[in-house]
This record gives sequence, C-alpha cells and structure tokens, in this order.
Amino acid sequence: MPVEWPARHCRSISNMDSRKLAITGVAVVAIVTGVWLSFWVTAPIPTTQTATVLPTPRSLAEFSLLDQNNDLFSRTSFGGHWNLVFFGFTHCPDICPLTLQVLANARQQMLDAGAQVLPRIVFVSVDPERDTPEIISQYVSYFGAGIIGVTGDLAEIRKLTDGLGVFFQKTTVDDGDYSVNHSAVVIVVDPQSNFHALFSAPHEAANFAHDLPIVMASQLQSAPLVAKDIVITRPLPGVRMGAGYLSLTNATSQSILITKVMSPNFASVEMHESELEDGISRMVKLDEVAILPSRTVRFEPGGKHLMLRYPVNTIDAVTLQFYDGDTLLLSVVTTLKE
Repeated sequence: MPVEWPARHCRSISNMDSRKLAITGVAVVAIVTGVWLSFWVTAPIPTTQTATVLPTPRSLAEFSLLDQNNDLFSRTSFGGHWNLVFFGFTHCPDICPLTLQVLANARQQMLDAGAQVLPRIVFVSVDPERDTPEIISQYVSYFGAGIIGVTGDLAEIRKLTDGLGVFFQKTTVDDGDYSVNHSAVVIVVDPQSNFHALFSAPHEAANFAHDLPIVMASQLQSAPLVAKDIVITRPLPGVRMGAGYLSLTNATSQSILITKVMSPNFASVEMHESELEDGISRMVKLDEVAILPSRTVRFEPGGKHLMLRYPVNTIDAVTLQFYDGDTLLLSVVTTLKE
C-alpha cells in the first residue's frame, strides 16, 4: 500500500530542494566566474622581444632633405606612416645592404602573416658627398618597391641624427679613399613624426615581424581614423584600373571629413559610389565623405568604393593617403589582392 506523506513534509522537502539548487547554482556561477577571471587576469599580454620602446615618444627636430625623386623630405614627411629608418651609405659593402634586405624580408613576413598595415622603409645616407638622389634611387631599388631613399646637406642630416642619437663619422682608408663609420640601429618613427622605438644590431627579420605589430598596435586606440579590412584589387591585364575596399572608423568625438584620397602608386584615386536604379547601374563620383563620431563608413562592392587609375610601374604594395583638404588624416600601406 503506497505511503502518503503529510502535506507539510512535502513543502519542507520542496523548500530544501530549492535551497540546494540555489546553492548549487551560485557555486557553479562562482566557479565559472572564477575561471573566467583567472584567464582574464593571467592571459599573457604581447610584449616585444628585441625592440626598445621609449616610455614617451620624442618629437624630431626640423630638417630639410631630399628623397630619391628630388622632392623635399622633412620631419612632416614621416607623418601618417610607421617608418623603419636606417642610416648608412651606398658604398657600404656589408652592413647596409644586409640590413636593408632584412627590413625588406621583415615586411614580406608581415604580409605573409596577413598584416594589412605595413611600415615604410626609409634609408638615410650619411655620405651625401657621393650619394646623390639619382644614386640613392638606383640603390634602394635593389631591395624592392616602396623603399624611400633620403640624402641632402650634411648639416641637415646632422639635425636628424643628433636628435636620434645616431653616430656617423667619415674615415680615411689606406688607398686614400674614405669610408663612413655609423650606427647600425634601426629607428622606428611613428605616424606623429616621433621617435617611438629602436632595434639594436644584429638584426633578424623575424624580430621585426614579431615586434612591429605590437609596437604599432600601441597607438591604435589613439588614432583619429582607423582602417580595417583593406582590399586593393590588382588591375587586370590590359585594364589600368583597380578598386579599393575598406572600413574607416572615426575614433574621435568630432566628425571627420575626407575630401581626397591619394596614392604614390597610382596616377589618381577617386571616391565613387555605385547606384542601381531601374536596372541601370552607374557610378557617382564623391567629392567628400563624412564620418560621424564613433561611426564607421564602409567602402565595399556595390556601394562606396575607391577607384584607382593608372598604376605607376609594377607594384605589390599600395600606400593610401586620406586627406581633409591639405591635412593628412591617415596613411596606410597594404598589399594588392589578385
């Protein structure tokens, strides 16, 4: 014969089970939270292996030099880019070509790893007596596209080297010719034209490929305009035109206006928007694009996009520069997509 429990016992057991379930639930939540907090607290923060990062970036002195195209290269020429700056001379038989090749290899490793923003390589001659812009142009071309060569008046070069602590000195060799002793350090200049970090010799491409993304990410949150998901299509054979897609985020509390886009790799870059009406597609040129505070504008297929016309020579990497009038807002370097 089944046993019937009094109602009051049923209520007591029910209350007791509820309390146990509640306690068990709290315990599970505490355990899960503890595991999450433990992971969050102990998760390793990426650190540089060989780069020395300055606690406070140091502003560069004003100087006036020439690049390999005989164009002015000054302190503001570093602006909008991350720059790897190496000082040497074209008659250097060993350290200079080795270092430039290491830097070129490091850029390629970053590309292969999926990096969308790449640093520029800037080679500054400490032998302006022999290194004319024409000679510098031929020299840097041996190490791949996109390397900037800089030379000029000796006094102007010293304005740059003195602020960076870079040593160089002309020395006479046995046959009456001369060489130049110089620092083998690679200087990192940030998009604000500040001395940001350095790599001491000896140099290995893997060290740059590991440390540079960490160094460059340190300023990501403070950048006014942030570019992501960059895709630049390679012009098809016989077609001297490519397309550019990316997202641009305004990281400031004020609206940003983009009035023009430029690239040294293309004769012209225009902002366009595709429209489809009554089955007819047409492209409309945009004179400006506004980005509201904390908002993102996407340049994507079928909508806003960049039209890049007439590539300059053979290119694998592309620099895009976004302006408001004559003010450079952002400069990014990326690779071409097939």
